[in-house]
Amino acid sequence: MPRSPSNNTMLPLLRKLAQKVGGEQAQNELRWLTEHVREELTDIAHSSRSSDGRGAGTHLGARIWRDQPAPSVEEIERDNQRLTSIQWAWLRQAVKDRVEHNKPLQYIIGAQPFGRANITVRPPVLIPRWETEEWTIRLAELIATTVRSSIGGNGETAGRRPLNILDACTGSGCVSLGLASELPPDTVNALGVDVSPEAVALAVENLALNQALLSGNTVRFRQLDLMRSDAAARLASEAEAESDESRRASGSPAWDMIVSNPPYVTPAEYEGLDPDVREWEDKRALVPLLPPHPGAQDDPSGLAFVARLAALAGEMGMTAPSASAADSSIGNRLPRLVVEIGGEHQAEAACQIMRDHRLYSTEVWKDMAGRSRVVLGYAKPKQGE
Repeated sequence: MPRSPSNNTMLPLLRKLAQKVGGEQAQNELRWLTEHVREELTDIAHSSRSSDGRGAGTHLGARIWRDQPAPSVEEIERDNQRLTSIQWAWLRQAVKDRVEHNKPLQYIIGAQPFGRANITVRPPVLIPRWETEEWTIRLAELIATTVRSSIGGNGETAGRRPLNILDACTGSGCVSLGLASELPPDTVNALGVDVSPEAVALAVENLALNQALLSGNTVRFRQLDLMRSDAAARLASEAEAESDESRRASGSPAWDMIVSNPPYVTPAEYEGLDPDVREWEDKRALVPLLPPHPGAQDDPSGLAFVARLAALAGEMGMTAPSASAADSSIGNRLPRLVVEIGGEHQAEAACQIMRDHRLYSTEVWKDMAGRSRVVLGYAKPKQGE
């Protein structure tokens, strides 16, 4: 433990933290918080930034979320310094917030790495999870590979235009920014939309923070309720503003792909979530509502929003295979709809929803823990048609 004459005021809190999360995890969290306070709450003259412009806390966040070992006591006390009174007060309040208010560690630290991007987090906007980061990077690799193979097939890049990707339920903007920062230059125009003004404001902040990583890829954020009856028309207008004349002339759909980490937690599952989640993160980002909207009830299946996104894809002409030569070499090989789900209990139902909306070819990706995590729907003809 960091040395301080006020240690005795911390011990009761630490005992409660150990009861809450377990002894080993409590030690890890104390070390993470101590490293954070040493790195971030210092005099300006002693503060540091890494060569890529990220704060030192970014690397700490990577250790926490990716479940890497916490820094050792030796690492923390490498400079053999006592915490200042300000640092000690912050650390004590941080532990108190964890114990007495169930505040998530990521909200306390305030930043979460996501691929190459560094995402600022604050309540009530959903904290990016490692599962979402994993499939976002995998999807970026799929897009990049498909684009490269298409270029190699025709021997030239002329006529290739950026993909228009809609990030539904964008939250902190992590998926849009994750894709744009991972992909080659000029590959994607991403629009992230969310019903929450707090989420959109935070996403805009994260765009400014990560702008240097986007390499010619464009990202925008807008507030929009996708349950509105005019959502498809509004999205078409947003895409029109970014589309070039060749896309409009070809008759291609305004959007090439919809990606989403939508609300998919069932009401029963929500009641069993840790208070760290229920008391801090926006329920709208976790549990979908049944239409009509607003004033709807919770969806018992957790898949109402998946169905809404599949319907939107159909309304925007995304469920038919690309007819133009300029689009078919790429668009028909990439999914039109990519949605995160909660596991095996939702996988087949989500696939059926996509098939019911004419996305006849579906695929399920598992996460590193072996759980069905993402469902992808492709615009391919139905067998026999």
